[in-house]
Amino acid sequence: MLPYLANAADIDAAALIGGLKRELPARTAYTEVRFSHMYDHALIARGELEYLGPGQLGKRVDSPYQETTTIVDGEVTLQRGKRKPRQISLERVPELEGFLRGFSALLGGDVAAVQRDFELTSSGDTSQWRLRLAPRDPRLKKRIDAIEVDGSADSARCFSILDADDDASIMLVEGLATATLPEPLTRRKVESACRGGVAAQ
Repeated sequence: MLPYLANAADIDAAALIGGLKRELPARTAYTEVRFSHMYDHALIARGELEYLGPGQLGKRVDSPYQETTTIVDGEVTLQRGKRKPRQISLERVPELEGFLRGFSALLGGDVAAVQRDFELTSSGDTSQWRLRLAPRDPRLKKRIDAIEVDGSADSARCFSILDADDDASIMLVEGLATATLPEPLTRRKVESACRGGVAAQ
């Protein structure tokens, strides 16, 4: 048992973040489930995330389409299929910027960066913990309510981006990346899986 997760009362968010640090390059398969008021059903994408260091992230979508997003030095390069790559400034995509900040700081074990960019709260114990990162940047706060990370011991299970308009994108990683999604596919059931519930019904 990790000493800083002995019980809910003793949980130490800073030590927990230190335990999430990964050697570079850090890669994980993922399944992303997007819940939006614009659609009458959840959108599902599967692929791989690659963290290459501070400010550098790769996201590959393998299904239901092929797409690669690369972030380096504040620039986003988007390549879908065989189309010509598109480049845009990261500042134009606040949801992606917020995720990059949080994801990079967590996988880098950079407590100072997390606390600089987010209001950090934590809860749980060794079998199930949660970090909640609420952005400090007023511009990001208009689009993102919080990033929540659910996990166990020193491994994350889910990264959730909670939009200010109550939409949500839930990314299941590590062991949950290939799990069977619950049916019917509701936000509540996916969140339950992230928190240690049964993934398939």
